[in-house]
Amino acid sequence: MRSSSRRAAAALAVTLGSLAIAPAARALDLPGPAGEPIGLDVTNTTVVDYRWDNRNHDPRAFNPRPIVDDDYGEWINRLNVQATWWRFRVGVRLDSALYYLTTKRTEAQVIAQRQIDAVKQADPNAQVPQTIDYANRFYNELNTRFLNSIYPAKLYVGYNQPGLDITIGDFYAQLGRGLVLSVRKIDELAIDTTIRGGKVVFDKKLGPARIGATLLAGQMNPLRFDEVSGRRLHGAGSPLFFGFPDAKPATTYAINGQPIVAEARPSYLEDTIFGGRVEGGIDAVQFAANASVLVRKSFTEENLACRSACATGDSTCVDHCYAQFPEFTVLPGGRSHNQIRTFSGSVNVPSIAGIGDLYVEVAGQQLRDGHVGAIDAQGAATERQADVSGYAVYANANFGLGKLQLSLEGKHNRKFFPLGSNIDVTTPGYSAPEYSVVAYSAPPTAEPIYIEPIESPNVCMTGGRATANFKYDEHTSVYGWLGRYRSWTEVPTNDLCQSMDDQFRTDTWDTAVGIDMSREQGKSHARAWIGARIAERAVPTLGTRAPGETDVLYYEGYIRYDLVKHIKGPFSLQLQGFHRNRYLPATHGRVWNEGENYTALHWSPHLSAVFGYEYSTRPGCQPELAGADEFKVVLCHYLSGGLTYRSGSTDSWASRLVNTVNLFVGQRRGAIRCVSGVCRLFPPFEGARLEVVSRF
Repeated sequence: MRSSSRRAAAALAVTLGSLAIAPAARALDLPGPAGEPIGLDVTNTTVVDYRWDNRNHDPRAFNPRPIVDDDYGEWINRLNVQATWWRFRVGVRLDSALYYLTTKRTEAQVIAQRQIDAVKQADPNAQVPQTIDYANRFYNELNTRFLNSIYPAKLYVGYNQPGLDITIGDFYAQLGRGLVLSVRKIDELAIDTTIRGGKVVFDKKLGPARIGATLLAGQMNPLRFDEVSGRRLHGAGSPLFFGFPDAKPATTYAINGQPIVAEARPSYLEDTIFGGRVEGGIDAVQFAANASVLVRKSFTEENLACRSACATGDSTCVDHCYAQFPEFTVLPGGRSHNQIRTFSGSVNVPSIAGIGDLYVEVAGQQLRDGHVGAIDAQGAATERQADVSGYAVYANANFGLGKLQLSLEGKHNRKFFPLGSNIDVTTPGYSAPEYSVVAYSAPPTAEPIYIEPIESPNVCMTGGRATANFKYDEHTSVYGWLGRYRSWTEVPTNDLCQSMDDQFRTDTWDTAVGIDMSREQGKSHARAWIGARIAERAVPTLGTRAPGETDVLYYEGYIRYDLVKHIKGPFSLQLQGFHRNRYLPATHGRVWNEGENYTALHWSPHLSAVFGYEYSTRPGCQPELAGADEFKVVLCHYLSGGLTYRSGSTDSWASRLVNTVNLFVGQRRGAIRCVSGVCRLFPPFEGARLEVVSRF
């Protein structure tokens, strides 16, 4: 559709230009008041990439998303500055995004017409949309993507003295093991959410006892642009978020070519959180109590009243109501309530007779102020989501008997929901579906960190895992685990855990065995494990893709490994990857294989060269190859190469300016990636990505 040579030249020019104008910050050590020095720490991360066709577009589907994510580039920059003096600290992070060679609005109708013509040529009887209708989907998609932005993403002022720490501005927080609150950065998933408000942490030692307390309040602050998709998130507006990007009006066109301009709407209504923790105890045992209250901004009643006053068929009036009183489609689970109260108590025994430890946390949850579905003539609610109350229990114990280490982890949840964000995932022209993964709690899963959940299994689940590790000698150990889980919310129609009947029940076994060896003073090691996971329905159901009844909800067998062999001196060779055999009959009619292997040559500590190979036979991995037959096995290949450079110090100006460099060129398959129960879908990537980190 566009000149590839023009795009490549422009991509190279922007890449070189970004490196040339990387912020030339300088370290400062200045004398400060009262003889205390002022320290200045600066870190700048620049990411420049260019994306080619990632092969995720099905030409038979009229969806602009997998079309506009091809052939474009971006420059993401994050500048962190922190100043310290005496007990005070001040920090700011400035985020910016610049996109180039993206799909332009003027190209939308041409792209739409070409695809329609191609589909009709292949099948004259195919059902296709009108050109202007399909082009309008492009206009809506581009209204919240690839928008140049710069804004103060993180701001904070802090004070610290022994036993007391105060932060005003942005901060991370976790209460307990994440059942009550967990707001943190997850780099692997491109998630970085903070709370913008205030936090006070108190800690005091009283003889053999210790007491502590944490108090926090503020509004949630997720990133406003997503590096993975180029999507920008727009808030409704809050005094706490000055300088943040604003939503744009969405412009589409009628059949006669007249523009239709809809008022701007937010895709995020700022969530407010209040929380706290008190703890105390002695070395032998510690107790803690945690609590949080999540309050959602809601305009439901105002929106319903406004729309009821609109004349029948007056779309302009309805659009105005949604702009003045934003309202999102109700999502499953806790997002259907405007207030969620979560609280817990825990006991921690660090040492049990010198051979073990124990942690137990019991939590309760109340979902209140349910979403209003209808109002009467006076504006009073006549239909509202019912209140929901639930609870959760989590326990972890570890024991060591000679060479044998045993770990037991269990959970028992009933109507216990994660604290999901208030994000619009459906409205054309304004939604931000990629942000639906943003949540403010992370209940322990008692499962391997890479498990991909089906629906919301932890809302109503009982289960646990036992792990045994036998240390044969100082350098060799073998281990294995066995997990058993019973859930009632892996079935979509039971997301609120309304029923505990067997027709909604799923039973899961998860097991693995592995080995961990190190040699040559730890310079060489082998870590590998093989495992399987099978989830079955208690009552077989009719397969939606495969014919006949099936009791299989999900099956997976896999091997994962990380192997390093020291060659000589600073050189070593590493093989890292996994290979999986999977089956999910509800969405795919056949078994598929997928996996990856990355081979790296390391020159420690400065340089690593990596070659990657990924593959997949998952139905739809490359839609145009499979055609209309989803049972046709297509093997999709993904090749890549990369270099990583680390200066290893900040002693010279050059080592500070170019402290770390990561270069990736090639392809990655689309996949769901998970970290400790938090998952997000990454689309396929094909292109080049350069990251430069400067530290001063």
